[in-house]
Amino acid sequence: MDKDVFAKEQAHLTKTYNKLLEIREGLLNQISELNEKAVDDKNDIRDNIRFDYADIETTMETLTEIEVWNRYIDTYNVESSSLGRRLDTVEKLLQSPYFAEISLKFDDSEEPENFYIGRAAIADKGHTQMVVDWRSPVAEVYYNQENGPTSYTVDDRTIPVDLKLRRQFDIQRDKLISFFDTQIAIEDPMLLKSLSQTRSDKMQAITATIQKEQNTVIRYPDVPVLLVNGIAGSGKTSVLLQRIAYLFYQKRKTLRPDQVCLLTLNPVFRDYIDNVLPDLGETNPLTLTWREFLDMARVPSDGNELDYTQDESLDKIHEAMQTLKPEPEDFVDIKQKERVVLSGKEVFDVVKKFSQFPLGVRLIQTVADELEVRAKNALHNMDIDSGDESDSTAGSEVAEDNRIENDYGGALSTIRHCGFVDVKHVARRILGSEQVTAAEWLFTRMELTGQCDRNMRYVMIDEVQDYTMAQLQVFKKFFPNAKFMLLGDEFQAIREGTVTFDRIGEMAKADNKQFVELPLLTSYRSSPEITDMFASLLPEEKKMLVSSVQRPGQETTIKKCKTDKEYYEELSKLIKDFEEKDGLTAVICRDGFSLEKISEGLGKDAPKTVAESDSLPKSGAFLIELSLAKGLEFDNVILADGDSDSYPSDELGKHCIYTAISRATQHLAIIAKGELSKTIKC
Repeated sequence: MDKDVFAKEQAHLTKTYNKLLEIREGLLNQISELNEKAVDDKNDIRDNIRFDYADIETTMETLTEIEVWNRYIDTYNVESSSLGRRLDTVEKLLQSPYFAEISLKFDDSEEPENFYIGRAAIADKGHTQMVVDWRSPVAEVYYNQENGPTSYTVDDRTIPVDLKLRRQFDIQRDKLISFFDTQIAIEDPMLLKSLSQTRSDKMQAITATIQKEQNTVIRYPDVPVLLVNGIAGSGKTSVLLQRIAYLFYQKRKTLRPDQVCLLTLNPVFRDYIDNVLPDLGETNPLTLTWREFLDMARVPSDGNELDYTQDESLDKIHEAMQTLKPEPEDFVDIKQKERVVLSGKEVFDVVKKFSQFPLGVRLIQTVADELEVRAKNALHNMDIDSGDESDSTAGSEVAEDNRIENDYGGALSTIRHCGFVDVKHVARRILGSEQVTAAEWLFTRMELTGQCDRNMRYVMIDEVQDYTMAQLQVFKKFFPNAKFMLLGDEFQAIREGTVTFDRIGEMAKADNKQFVELPLLTSYRSSPEITDMFASLLPEEKKMLVSSVQRPGQETTIKKCKTDKEYYEELSKLIKDFEEKDGLTAVICRDGFSLEKISEGLGKDAPKTVAESDSLPKSGAFLIELSLAKGLEFDNVILADGDSDSYPSDELGKHCIYTAISRATQHLAIIAKGELSKTIKC
């Protein structure tokens, strides 16, 4: 390593770090002064404002004064929030101000310009850019990994540049540990160092080590449907989170966190990823499991966490709605608590007024408008008859309307949300079945009422191969204005009846939506030995494309036991041996039945079991079902039931063993009582 270059870079780091300290000190002083001023002003308000409502003139003066102070408080809050966000950025950069430097020549007649790239952008008082954000257009040159003539894009304009230097740094606060120039290095040392670190209970951001194929996905232009097809360990979830951060940066003036929805398989995984975006200075989007999505959509629980709806039944519902005639039993009473405001018969009488429409959105919305008028009249008349109408509101149409809204909000909400329709009865009529799944119920309601989420702009679905076609149809209909990013690996589909990637493409094309599929074929997670083992389960044409960037590790331990006694002794020994290694040790069991049996067999030596509602432990070993381990990674994995019963040699068995093996990064052991699964290549 060139000592002169090292000294020069350390000097630049010291200067940058000291400038960050100055900025932090200035922000703390500004916040302190702002808070003191706010306290003084609030005391001034308390001492001087008079709440005088003696007559109309003084009331207007009082209200005007209150409005002035409210505007002042709003201004204070905006300024305080802005200073707080900038302080958060500085605090993050003080941990490691930047991780890379690029030197670009824009014109042969000019000297190269240097840009330092970090997790966030920061400028000094003179507006000189000290650090550029990794999501900025110019940073694209760093991730393109192309020395010499290259380019980046700004507002659809291509900027040609000559990349003279691409330098990576290992920095801890104000101390430069090392640097690497890619002109010299054969491998990516920052990536290898990152991959060699032990895994924890939380996913870490990969900003400094984003690779070229990952960067292509992260910065890919907006399309209606983007499918990322990546092998195990290719960084799909990391790429997903970085793309969300990139979208927030690109559309920071127009895109809010509540307009992005991330659909994930289980709460364990959500907890695992929940610190990545905040570490990048962004707010986590709405993150939901299937069950939570149904709860948000106010779908009655059918008691099943998994959905096995056939997409043919949704097609049948859609087709039937074109000609379906309403029946009296399709409608229910509208109530305010236990008080019937409009009976189901009265609702049907209104429906019959519009008999020219089939049972669908146009009819139900027209009926809802009519019912609201009738309900308000009925409620008004009820109160007059019962003597409940107050003198103060009599004669004032607006006040009376407000009173009815306050007193009978439940009934009016039922009408506005089309709760007068018996969705389940309609679905039963169409499907000819007493049993209606949650997906069928929600799809029927959307076909009837048109109710959906038109606010959502992006929907991200991780592990998409574990969703059914019917679930994807429900998401498409519920989020009609959203662009979809789907990530998965078909060979990690661990239950029957889930969607294939070919069908995803067919669905997008049937809707005349642009569909793009991007591959990720490099494993960054697992050692070459583990990668070779799970890649051996892939079709030949795909297996040839898979590679690992990790350094060689240890061979997989495989043990076959003849008796229960031998099996549990060997498993206990493996767990103890693996617990002595760095990082987390996951003892993966095929399903809940297998996990419970193994836990009982280990007795007092059994590690903690991670259930759906749990977070991962900080250290040590734990038992976990395969379905909950999906999407996670661990330094050490013990496949505790590697027998033919748990992992048969059919396609599903291969997918399950592939998924289980590929959770491991450094050490893998497979143990079986009886015959080893034939899918395991020894």
